[in-house]
Amino acid sequence: MRTTLLLDQPDLIVPSRARRFAFGNSGPRIAILNARGARFEGGGDEPDLSIKWIPTGAARYRSDGRTFDLRGDTQMLLNRGQAYSLDIRETTESFVVFFDRALANAVWRAHTGADETFPEAPTVAGHSQAALRQSLSRLRQAAQEAEPDRERLNELALALLGDVAALAHIRRRMAQNLPAIRRTTRDELLRRLARAERYLVECGERATLEGAADAAALSPFHLIRIFRAAYGETPLAFGAGKRLEAARDALILTEDAIEEIARRAGYESRTAFDRAFHRRFGDTPGVVRAARH
Repeated sequence: MRTTLLLDQPDLIVPSRARRFAFGNSGPRIAILNARGARFEGGGDEPDLSIKWIPTGAARYRSDGRTFDLRGDTQMLLNRGQAYSLDIRETTESFVVFFDRALANAVWRAHTGADETFPEAPTVAGHSQAALRQSLSRLRQAAQEAEPDRERLNELALALLGDVAALAHIRRRMAQNLPAIRRTTRDELLRRLARAERYLVECGERATLEGAADAAALSPFHLIRIFRAAYGETPLAFGAGKRLEAARDALILTEDAIEEIARRAGYESRTAFDRAFHRRFGDTPGVVRAARH
């Protein structure tokens, strides 16, 4: 699919490094904003569907009367026309991609097979799927090349939009599974679950049920109930699964010793790690490591 592609890279720290590219003048629009700044306050209405990521530093968004803190592996999806404000208080790099309505609708229909427009997604600041994080990282890397390649940027941006559609589909299904009637209540529960998920991922093996419940501002019993409805497993089981997924990636992508990978995943013995890994993936760590060669 041919698109009009805009790449804007303002730099408020070293203005001489700022640059801007425009590729094509027909077809649906994709805009990539990759900015650096040490202090910024602003806002407005989102003209298009957008996904926001803060690779370095931190930013605070406000929308619909709520505050969302973005940093590291946390992303946020904003709907078309959604008003927001942004506050940056430290050296920060932001990476935001905008997709116009026609393009988002076309990708949504291709993803779902349903004749409907891209739905409004709950505004959540949370960890997205590994594929989406990888797509964002690859697009950012391509955007920062000395001579960005239009075809490469276009392909990576369309792949990212497919992952955004998958994220919106997952969040819509999760919201529908939650034990609440009103949409606003379901959306609020999703935001609280996202805070619990961030806690579980960032704390790793040190995570506790009480800590996850505090992060979500819910009682432990209530958290278990809605977490299981949304994710299909309890909070601590979810956290253990995430650590095993990270361990699987390390087995494939690094030369680290299996024992060291097991320790980082929170297992004191190789036997316990092998057993848990096999239960989740159907293969042992040794088989996964050997298969890459």
